[in-house]
Parts: sequence; C-alpha cells; structure tokens
Amino acid sequence: MSEETISVGGTALFLLKAGSGAPCVFLHDIEGHEGWLSIHDALAETATVLAPSHPGFGHTPAAEWITSVQHQAVFYNWFLQQAGLQNVDLVGVGLGGWIAAEMAVMDTSRLHHLVLVGAAGLRPRDGDLLDIFLLPWRQVIERGFLNPHGSAEYERIYSANPIQEFGGIREAGRTMTMRMCFKPYMHNPSLEGMLPKITTPTLVVWGDGDDIIPVQCGRQYAERIPDAELRVVKECGHFVHLEQPEQLATLLREFFSS
Repeated sequence: MSEETISVGGTALFLLKAGSGAPCVFLHDIEGHEGWLSIHDALAETATVLAPSHPGFGHTPAAEWITSVQHQAVFYNWFLQQAGLQNVDLVGVGLGGWIAAEMAVMDTSRLHHLVLVGAAGLRPRDGDLLDIFLLPWRQVIERGFLNPHGSAEYERIYSANPIQEFGGIREAGRTMTMRMCFKPYMHNPSLEGMLPKITTPTLVVWGDGDDIIPVQCGRQYAERIPDAELRVVKECGHFVHLEQPEQLATLLREFFSS
C-alpha cells in the first residue's frame, strides 16, 4: 500500500493505493478517512484500489469552492479525468455513496460499475434520518454498528486512535460534513428525480439494522436507478464496510465480474 497526492484543480488530494487490476475508487463515509481498511485489502486482491480522503476531511485540505456534496462530485469527476482513469468501479459508502450517485448523474463515461452502500442523499418516504449533528461523535460512530464492540474493525481503528469529542483530524471531517449537509439535512431534494439518468450497472447494498439511514432509502435508490439491484446484509448496521467487510467484498467482487 502506498500514499499518493494528486493535484486536482489546485487541491492536493490524499489517497491510499494498492493492488492490481481494474481501478476501484472507494469513497468514505462521515467517519472520515480511517486509513487502509480490511475492505480495501480484500478488494485489492483483484483490483487497483484507490481510497482518497475527501477535501476538507483533514488529510486533503478544504477547497474554498467546495461547499456542497455536488461540488465534491465535480471534484471527484475532475480527479478521474486528471488521473486518466477509465472503466472505474466506483464504490461509495454513506456520504461517499451520495457523492458517487451525484457523480454518476453528472457523467458515467468513465464508470464501469457503481456501488452505493448505505448511501445518503435521499429523504426516506417512511421513517427519518438520524440527526448526527445532535449527538456526541462517539455515539454517532457506535450507532453506525449493530454491535460495535463485536466488530474487529471497530476495535482495531478506535482502540488505536480513540474518538475525541472535540479536536483532532476527525473534527475537520465533522465540520465539513455539517457545512455540506446541514440544510437540507443529508439529502438533495432533486437527486431522486435525476437517478433514472444513470446508465451504469448499479448495486445498492444496505445493512438491515441501519440506524442512521433507513433501508427504505436503499429501496428508493434501487427503484429509481434503471436495473439496479438491492442487496441487504443481515445483522449489520450502517457501516457495512467496517462491520461486514468480507461479506461486502464478496458481493462487490461478484458484481464487478458479472
């Protein structure tokens, strides 16, 4: 695994990279860039995995012009262009899933597959979204797991680098998330109407016990994106990529090879 920095529109994008094969760009969630994860390692067995840190999330500096999720999508499409990437398998989790969906609405010419895992961006027709800005950050992260202390990845990440309530590199990501997603809260009212424009083969993955973004949102994504498939992971919360990395990797490898 190597660290790289790529200049995109004057912003130094930090990313981790490993593996060989077709490019797989993995966009993280509200938890921020927590280093090289088990899901990255599993995917790198058959793909070249690129795991960037979103602008404003600490590892990559904030750009003044990026004030919304749509701007993040423009930035990442610009990154694909700048890096000369084609036939990309794009995976987005949570907030990263929302960015990925907006990217696909804008331009699918560089995408081979699209995967949305517990993606934000839609308002559920039934139920509601958890207001993550009203809770201490430790509670937000723990509610992202069905059983946080039963997760090897949770223990590995948050034992080595405990969650601080204020300060530290995670504070930058929380502040940037609030800047982009506070109003309207964690969704784009126009996105659902634009999803039928997406022509890339799409897989939607959700944890059945997601307490942050209800599985109803997964059904809405799958209904609106043509021929999208919804797979629900049993006994799993919002952070599927952290709580069930091997199961998610298996789903993704099967999808990418189809």
